Amino acid sequence: MSIFNEARKELWSEIQGLSDEMLNKRPAEDEWSIQEVIDHLKKIDLMALQILKEQIKHAPVKSIEDKPVHQLEDRSSKRKAPPYAEPERKTADALTLKAELDNVRTQLTSVIAAFHNEDFQRVLPHPIFEELTVRQWLDFIGHHERRHIKQIKEVKQKLL
Repeated sequence: MSIFNEARKELWSEIQGLSDEMLNKRPAEDEWSIQEVIDHLKKIDLMALQILKEQIKHAPVKSIEDKPVHQLEDRSSKRKAPPYAEPERKTADALTLKAELDNVRTQLTSVIAAFHNEDFQRVLPHPIFEELTVRQWLDFIGHHERRHIKQIKEVKQKLL
């Protein structure tokens, strides 16, 4: 589960000290602001929280092949966010953004902390990879977050 935690630390490091203007400004009308990237990440954590809470009890324990979730970090292939993960465009300060994201992550890690070893082998549906074990789901979240850390770096370069 290290990528899950490491990516979050990297995210906070990347946005630490940014002004509210930098967080909320879009580099172009058709590109996300850093605030929108963070809101998208919050919605991904919320989706995972919902799936893990509602479906874990009935999810089968089975072996499936490792999925290439690490490939999500490659930003050369663009994807459109599904409607449930589209960010809300709003003006927010860094403390508010961090509090919102930390709140959801705290709930998510609380659910995960209650899992037994067997639960990490349970298989759940996934919108891109069709199905992932819980362990692969958590790796997906970390790699997805790293993808968007790269996006944040791109936004910062465009705004400087």
